[in-house]
Amino acid sequence: MLETIVNLVFEMGYLGFFLYMIVVGTFVPLPTQLILIPAGYLVAQGRMEMMPVVLVTALGTTTGAMINYILADWISTRFIRPGKTRKLKKFFEKYGKLSVFLAPLSFGMGQYISLPAGIARMNLRWFIPLIFLSNTVWNVAMLMLGYLFGEEGNKEAGYLVAGGGLVVIVVISFFIYREFKSY
Repeated sequence: MLETIVNLVFEMGYLGFFLYMIVVGTFVPLPTQLILIPAGYLVAQGRMEMMPVVLVTALGTTTGAMINYILADWISTRFIRPGKTRKLKKFFEKYGKLSVFLAPLSFGMGQYISLPAGIARMNLRWFIPLIFLSNTVWNVAMLMLGYLFGEEGNKEAGYLVAGGGLVVIVVISFFIYREFKSY
């Protein structure tokens, strides 16, 4: 099933990347690595261009995050009593910007940070650029990993980057989970 989706994305080109990343940006658990690492490999081979892939994928994930944000805001205003969201709003006043920026750089939080942001009604003036920037950083990292594997003789560099990136992601994930748990 996933192989069929990935093949369809690549057949559709940049539009396929955009649509896939919209789904990734929502609460549907599809990994970005399925298309970004192979796309980076194709960029290294000269079969794709880096900047359009970066822009299209960042716009796609941001669009998906906005869908989550709007959905969460809509549901919370209709089905959750105002007093029940007080603690979440307080958290977002204190840690919202940092959380929105770091969540897409951690395991399991990137797709979901827009839900509490929408419930807390985080200011879109901050939410949109932060989620776009963070998703761009993640997408570039995944593309570069594929790029390094695509360049002849740079497989060792690819493993080194992957290992270093994994350490950074684990540290960021630990910080975010600790902050959410302690709040």
